[in-house]
Amino acid sequence: MALYLQTGNIGQASAPQETARNMPKHKLIDRSAFPSKIRMPNLVQMTGKYLKTKINPHWKQAEEGSYKWFESYGIHSDQKLQKFFNTEFGLMGALAFPDADLEHLRPAMDFVLWLFTFDDLTDTEGLRDDINGVENAVNEVMDVLRNPNVAQPKFIAAQMLQSFYGRIQADSTEATIQRLIEACEGYTQATLKQTMNRSFDDLPTIDEFIQLRRETSAMKVFYPILEYSLSLDLPVEVFTDPVMAELLVAANDLLTWANDVYSFPIEQSRGDTHNLVFIVMWNEGLDLESAMDYMDKLMQKRLQEYLDAKAQLRSFGPKVDSQLVSYIQGVEYCVQGSIAWTFMTPRYFGSDAEKVRETSIADIMIPESLAPLVTA
Repeated sequence: MALYLQTGNIGQASAPQETARNMPKHKLIDRSAFPSKIRMPNLVQMTGKYLKTKINPHWKQAEEGSYKWFESYGIHSDQKLQKFFNTEFGLMGALAFPDADLEHLRPAMDFVLWLFTFDDLTDTEGLRDDINGVENAVNEVMDVLRNPNVAQPKFIAAQMLQSFYGRIQADSTEATIQRLIEACEGYTQATLKQTMNRSFDDLPTIDEFIQLRRETSAMKVFYPILEYSLSLDLPVEVFTDPVMAELLVAANDLLTWANDVYSFPIEQSRGDTHNLVFIVMWNEGLDLESAMDYMDKLMQKRLQEYLDAKAQLRSFGPKVDSQLVSYIQGVEYCVQGSIAWTFMTPRYFGSDAEKVRETSIADIMIPESLAPLVTA
């Protein structure tokens, strides 16, 4: 059984097996060559030596309000709604923003629900291969952010974002809001680019994919939400500092690459190639096990680069430095919390999540029924 990139279908390969590098792009990977199980690098342990996790004590109270808010939009009903809630997106928010007070955690958690809704809609569901549909969705979402007084949009995901955005503006600095808009612009445009890549059988190089993935991961969007959640007022010089900029990029890579490793089993079962493990296999001509070893080394190197950047940060003065300590701690909570959450949710490994966490071994074929359920 081979994966085809023609609209992501799966069909029988008729040509002899070739290495990934020499294959025509419509025959990207021979799944029959996969082992039935794969040992993945233990990334949660690797990063956990240096980064900590913490759960917000207001988790359940914020989650109750956020889930009611989400339910009011009618995106899901009955079983699909319960399955969405069982995915533990509220816990994800509590791990990403553990030091936020209840007043700030609740909107931040709403944003997490919005983000996963938009991501699933454009990545696995109704708009997956619809370039025009994704472009329209992107335009509606960005219009809400650029024009706060715009009429309520028709696109439900844009309505959700409008609700969230209206509640955080009064309690955010202008600089934080501007960074949020810029980050959402990068995220939504990269999402559109991802859709185009799928439709046109366009596979990037490893470096090109890493650049794109830094946007589609949405970690850049989490950064200004983190500022909001902690009521920070960081000057622009912090974010233009080259060492600080490298620290944030490295943190993004750690979270994103770990997600690609851990989501590979379910993504390959859907024929999805927007994953760094797959891109490494394609560009380097590696089998799956060798690609996982490649990812292990890549993560180790990037983790050290993050730690080096953190050690080299200069002082911005006592007032800024005290805020920066809280911000960087928040970045680390977000990274490690997201990686740890992989094994606290059925989203990636179903009921085997705890077993996979303990053994680092996952079944390579995950039932399609575990895929996220989001409707337009």
